[in-house]
Amino acid sequence: MQNLPIYLYDNKLDVILDLDANTPGVYQIMYQRDLNIQKGVKNQIRIQFKNSDQKRISISNTQTYVFSMFDAITQRLLIEKQLQVLDTATTGTRGLALLTLTESDTMDLNRSSYTYSVKTLGSDGSYKPAYTNTYYGVAGTLNILNDIYPVLQPSQEIVSFKASFNASSNLYEHKSGNVYAFPEYNSNQALHTMAMYMRNYRGTVYIQGTLDNTPASFGRYATVATRTYTGFSGIDYVNFNGVYSYVRVMYIPAVAPAESVNNNPTFFGSFDKVLYRC
Repeated sequence: MQNLPIYLYDNKLDVILDLDANTPGVYQIMYQRDLNIQKGVKNQIRIQFKNSDQKRISISNTQTYVFSMFDAITQRLLIEKQLQVLDTATTGTRGLALLTLTESDTMDLNRSSYTYSVKTLGSDGSYKPAYTNTYYGVAGTLNILNDIYPVLQPSQEIVSFKASFNASSNLYEHKSGNVYAFPEYNSNQALHTMAMYMRNYRGTVYIQGTLDNTPASFGRYATVATRTYTGFSGIDYVNFNGVYSYVRVMYIPAVAPAESVNNNPTFFGSFDKVLYRC
């Protein structure tokens, strides 16, 4: 869990008169590290309240402490959360509070840098600032990272199908080209998904895969999934597992009544495209 120091002290102005023959030395803590949180997961940050002398100070659970996060450019408020006070008057918990950012708090935010501040609610009902360093800096920098979940890549779109006549079955077969299946990224239980778009389609669809690293344009494939439709319109999904070098889609339209060849699109409709993700 991350620890974030926050300073509570009165705003005062130091004036240095260089009247001494010796060079005066001034020592102040002026840094505050950036706060890094991960997008789309639960983040919990312990807030440690200190005074300007770097001493932990007790905070009361009857007082309200608020964390605010906003866009550094537009100043638009994005998140505002009340801190949970953990201070139980013991040495280990003195001045501690807890900030919890849920998955939904950061899910819709871009991976970028933001500004945050902490304020306290005074007894008169007004807020006063807490400081991020001992130079009266009110705002700190918060970085939203996305290092836990991989970024989804766009699906491959299959829109071109080449028709060929199979003399043995007396049917036309429509085959896509070879679609790379990225075997180097897949484990033995690799999941593939295809979304098939159809309009009043009648016929059979074959999902096929090959282990050949250099298949011919319409090389030899093994069928891994089959779907048959009788006038389907919409999107249908097919999931299958396996490590393949390439995949392809082949569809064979149904034969219209009183016809011997399946080349009547008025009857079998259309098989429009496939979106493929592996």
